[in-house]
Amino acid sequence: MYEQFGPIVDHSTRKVTFKLFFPDSSKNILQYSRGGLPKIKEIYVPGTFNTGGWDEKQAPKMSVEDHPSGILYTYSTTLEKDGFYQYKFYIKFEKGTDRWVNDPCTRYGSRLGGDDNSGFVVGGNLVDSVKPITNRISPQDLIIYEMMVDDFTENLTGDKSQKNTLDLITENIKYLVDLGVTALQPLPWTTVPGTGFNWGYEPFLFFSVDERLTDRKGVLSENNVDRLYSLKLLIDALHEKNIQVIMDGVFNHARTEFPYLQLYQNKEDCPYIGPFEEGTFFEDFDFNNGCVREFIFDVCKYWMENYQIDGIRFDYVKGFFRRAGGDPGITTLISRLRRFLSETGRNNFSLILENLPDNRYQAVDDTNRINATGTWFDPLMYQAFDLGKAGQIRPSIMRALNANKDFAPGKGPVTYIENHDHGTLVNKVGGDFVGVDRNANWFKTQPYAIALFTAPGTVMIHNGQEFGDEYYIDHKDDRVRSRPLNWDRLKDNAGQTLSNLYKKLIKIREEFPGLKSPFFHPDNYNESFTRFDKDGFGVDTQRQIIIFHRWGAAKDGSNERFIIVLNCSPTKHFVDVPFPFNGDWIDLLSDETFRVTDFWRKWQDVNSHYGRIFYAKG
Repeated sequence: MYEQFGPIVDHSTRKVTFKLFFPDSSKNILQYSRGGLPKIKEIYVPGTFNTGGWDEKQAPKMSVEDHPSGILYTYSTTLEKDGFYQYKFYIKFEKGTDRWVNDPCTRYGSRLGGDDNSGFVVGGNLVDSVKPITNRISPQDLIIYEMMVDDFTENLTGDKSQKNTLDLITENIKYLVDLGVTALQPLPWTTVPGTGFNWGYEPFLFFSVDERLTDRKGVLSENNVDRLYSLKLLIDALHEKNIQVIMDGVFNHARTEFPYLQLYQNKEDCPYIGPFEEGTFFEDFDFNNGCVREFIFDVCKYWMENYQIDGIRFDYVKGFFRRAGGDPGITTLISRLRRFLSETGRNNFSLILENLPDNRYQAVDDTNRINATGTWFDPLMYQAFDLGKAGQIRPSIMRALNANKDFAPGKGPVTYIENHDHGTLVNKVGGDFVGVDRNANWFKTQPYAIALFTAPGTVMIHNGQEFGDEYYIDHKDDRVRSRPLNWDRLKDNAGQTLSNLYKKLIKIREEFPGLKSPFFHPDNYNESFTRFDKDGFGVDTQRQIIIFHRWGAAKDGSNERFIIVLNCSPTKHFVDVPFPFNGDWIDLLSDETFRVTDFWRKWQDVNSHYGRIFYAKG
């Protein structure tokens, strides 16, 4: 429903119709149980599209129409020429006050003179529809690249004139193709207020692409008509290269500037905003009310239909998940989205939770209950952070590696060893402080990278991780700050070595799909063991060696097996490695072939801070 509101543009006639909706529980009791009416006397539409410009006294007045679920304000006009236009609503309330407010359903946010405005485009390079990806692979099979879009593009070389951030990503898709990733997950692209640096987790216009990503520097606003379509062009280009696009969706809260909060004379009457579950520092959506559930569902549906996204990451699920009793929040939203996906034939769509309870393994049960396809799962990351820094592994790493344990079929973890919320892994293993020597520590990350790609779960890597970028984040300070990628580091010895390792690991995981299975041994490892178990698997904490067994279906349907040996120590070790059968086994990292007899490789060498991935069919 909400995707039908906002500025509706007929590009063939240049007719623009503004539609603004308010729910009314007296007409539809399902709209809200807490809240009321906005108490509006009149609404006007000032903006650059009319002769009166921003003068509210000369602005056209909206008409009131009946709606089965509430009140609908409308205004239509036909423009003389194509262009990019900005507008706002000027509200006169019943008690005599007035307020300038943005359109909650605008398709574009803009900033004129530093003010946040709504916007729309007439004409330009029309991209009516994005081509769906040809073959959307299973969420469990993805290799996701998490991109901090501003940081990824800031230090890129080449001509940047008259290009926006999304244009620069489009121009550099080859980098992602060469790396081998199969999905891109940018940080949120929906509009946030203000002009300062922002990750995007403070949205207020949910149908709108943020101007910081679409504004082409050096192009006048009135001539910058194509920028609204930059995201569509990027997604089209990614789909052409068989790279899926996962939207980072923030749906539990909004900034105070959220238009629906500002459109009510008394903000406590706003049925959209109110306490629900675990609150944040912003304005929380009240999922007890039907209008909120409808609004957020329609936002998701809008991006699915108009941008052909391939998945959604749901940020801060704790803010809209109710464990006790029925859950009108994320569980209901996922249920409705699954029904919509089924009805529209959208297969293998990723529904990923960012659910990080205090007991991280509680996320497994939560994911099964919510019926999402997966959840961010960070036990392995913290093992890498803590153990890498201390230089000593613990038996608990076996449970972190057995990441798919207890997930229901069709659901699983999204595992990672670095993300946007933390300093880099190179910094962590180097001591977690400002000024870590990258050259003295990058190689310590290698066994954890090998672990990431050989353990069960969907793999996610964070931009720059693949070449060992390094920076420190103090969580006592504001972690939301610019961290431009140091692309020069990709060219040095550390960057080249790590980049080649990541490319090889990605290729291995793609060529040997048995690694994508949930199967892992030892399944129930006794964490009191500080030496290998009786079969030779587990951890040796003294030598800092890890051994585990993976298996699954190969591309031809036969069974393929993997014995993974990780050396997290600074010393080359010689290890007795167990195997399930005799014969030739290939180390996929070194491409060497080894002969196994009596079900063991005795005195097998494993280089420091590295590992082996032994492979054979059978």
